[in-house]
Amino acid sequence: MPTTTRRAWLYRAEWAACALSVAGFIATLIEPQWIELAFDESPDGGDGSAERWLVGSAFVIAASIAAVLARRERRRDRLSHAR
Repeated sequence: MPTTTRRAWLYRAEWAACALSVAGFIATLIEPQWIELAFDESPDGGDGSAERWLVGSAFVIAASIAAVLARRERRRDRLSHAR
């Protein structure tokens, strides 16, 4: 896979993870039991802990992807300045 294509894919993955995290955060702020409303299931007994867990996991994934991409960019920048 060419470098520009791979970088574009990683960029899109980072934005998708970020958008998912923000959407979940907003849904949880508006309605803490949104899973119960959307799927007619109560995995947490209606206390909203499943929603917080889901939003927290999406945030960790988005932050991890952003950290990896930032590290790659920094390394790439250092290599280009060293030449």
